[in-house]
Amino acid sequence: MADTIFGSGNDQWVCPNDRQLALRAKLQTGWSVHTYQTEKQRRKQHLSPAEVEAILQVIQRAERLDVLEQQRIGRLVERLETMRRNVM
Repeated sequence: MADTIFGSGNDQWVCPNDRQLALRAKLQTGWSVHTYQTEKQRRKQHLSPAEVEAILQVIQRAERLDVLEQQRIGRLVERLETMRRNVM
């Protein structure tokens, strides 16, 4: 397991040490090839309309769930306050 995390030299991926990370920072390369893409490369990568629609649906669903969760928490707080008042 430790060899997988830290690398034994024979693996394809090896965890970089601080010296390697400092060098990557100076060269502005980062962890992946895509870290410092040029603006031209970024413009080539467009999302399809179906992908954009799927992303928007996920965001809308998350917002709906957030509202429902807030309402549920509000009801629980009301119940708790009612229980406290009844105890007194």
